[in-house]
Amino acid sequence: MTTAVVSAAHRRATPPARWDRRGWLVAMVVVVGWSVSSAGVNPTELVNERGWSQVSQFFRAMFSPDLSPSMVELTIRETAVTVSFALLGAALALAIGLVGGVLLTERIWSPQHGPMTRGRPGWVTTRVLFALPRSMHEVVFGLLLVNILGLDPLVAILAIGIPFGAVTSKVFAELLDDVPIAAERNLRAAGAARLTAFVFGTVPQAVGDLVSYAFYRFECSLRSAAVLGIVGAGGLGFQLALSFQSLRYDQMWTFLWALIFISGAADRWSSVVRRRRDALAAEIHLDVRRNLDGRRDGDAGTVVDDSGPVGDRFLRLSALVCALGVPVAWWWLEVDVTNLWADRARQLAGELFSDAWPPTTGPGGFAELTTDAFDTVALAVLSLAMAFAVASPLAFLARRPASRRRGPGAMIRRLAGLALRFVMLVSRSVPPPVWAFVVVFVLFPGLWPGAVALAIYNAGVLGRLQGEVLENQDSRPARTLVAGGASAPGALTFATVPAVAGRFVALGLYRWEVAIRETVIVGIVGTAGLGRRLDEQTSAFDYDGVVATILALFVVTLVVDFTSAGVRRSLR
Repeated sequence: MTTAVVSAAHRRATPPARWDRRGWLVAMVVVVGWSVSSAGVNPTELVNERGWSQVSQFFRAMFSPDLSPSMVELTIRETAVTVSFALLGAALALAIGLVGGVLLTERIWSPQHGPMTRGRPGWVTTRVLFALPRSMHEVVFGLLLVNILGLDPLVAILAIGIPFGAVTSKVFAELLDDVPIAAERNLRAAGAARLTAFVFGTVPQAVGDLVSYAFYRFECSLRSAAVLGIVGAGGLGFQLALSFQSLRYDQMWTFLWALIFISGAADRWSSVVRRRRDALAAEIHLDVRRNLDGRRDGDAGTVVDDSGPVGDRFLRLSALVCALGVPVAWWWLEVDVTNLWADRARQLAGELFSDAWPPTTGPGGFAELTTDAFDTVALAVLSLAMAFAVASPLAFLARRPASRRRGPGAMIRRLAGLALRFVMLVSRSVPPPVWAFVVVFVLFPGLWPGAVALAIYNAGVLGRLQGEVLENQDSRPARTLVAGGASAPGALTFATVPAVAGRFVALGLYRWEVAIRETVIVGIVGTAGLGRRLDEQTSAFDYDGVVATILALFVVTLVVDFTSAGVRRSLR
């Protein structure tokens, strides 16, 4: 009787979930259509055919960078500065993310069984608090901090660490919420406290994804450290800005190749660490199972190895490099934290606050601010729609094969995958402002230049993240279908794609929110939206207008945040 009631309840509950997903799908199609309509579709009003010569010159310089001794020496020195900024900024972001990730999870606020009710106000409050720094791009933090601290290395470290810490908190929370809850429920049913059950039941299952994202965040910090050169923070970004002002494409590509190299090294390091950590975890799990089986059998003649695996030398070396890299970077940059509370810094902070408060909307008033906010949403939607459409199939084609098959066909597939991974590496290593400057040569100012620039950049980022999802995916269901006579495309369609579709969508939603922030840095090329508005206000030192624009970005980020949370819940 009870089983029949549960089955009936389950049947009644299933259709709304399906309709919920269909509703989100319809809403997504409508929003993408509205975004295209807002951007315009008339080629004669969008394309500037005379700009193709500049684009051609830019890409030809890719194969002839300036390799003079003085340029190489400058590039090495500025690369060290950029890596130091990224390492210290990423360390701060991860410290914030570890604490914030726990605070932002739905599970930590939910009761032992059932949906979150009493804990919802606390969950909403924490998400709102973390959404404010997340809504501000690191360049905005840099522009504000440079007015207080001057050209101090703390500007880049804080500008990377604070917003990235808020972003990391959100991503960590979502990774933890996606972990199966059975282990945590068992611990809580056995009497464990809510936090204890969460830490020991949920967190260990997400360690692989958390470590992978930590290395990805370091790679993002490298690119952000380059972008911060726009505000004079130093490093490769500052040299890129100087070279672009004089259209010295050969010098630009010297610095860009340095960025591509360190981004690729961080990417490869991340992949090796993830695979070795997963292999070590599997070895530990197998060793524990063998020990338990041996003790359960009670066979005195059975020798049980209680020592377990001794660890992986590469993982220990990686941990040592990270541990030593932070103080070395601190020493290299000559960081002095006392500058944060120096008299001059307090005085300049007070003056900046008095200039920035209360916020004002400017001559166009609230109506123009609202229009720019909608343009920002359209710009982010357009860029992510294009990036998702390109990155998703590329991720399947570019993923590293699990098996080491031999033969001409396997070799061609490996070489094609390597070439595609390199293309995605270049697309995400070149900062979005550079792509925006190149795209604006052939597209007139408006939504499309910024959307295309962000699409190129985000296609590389999404392709990398989706590729890791595919490499982490259990391949046994697909192999079982192939062994049963199914073709490789059929196994991919019916086993792999359904298994990773939810994660792909979740990553797309995450990048949509990030794209809202990134619209700020493509505003420098005349892109419509809050980014263009913010660029004009900072150039005019209109700080009360800057605050109003930041608050508008905050509201847009909140809307996107809670919308993406609703979509993810419908996918679970």
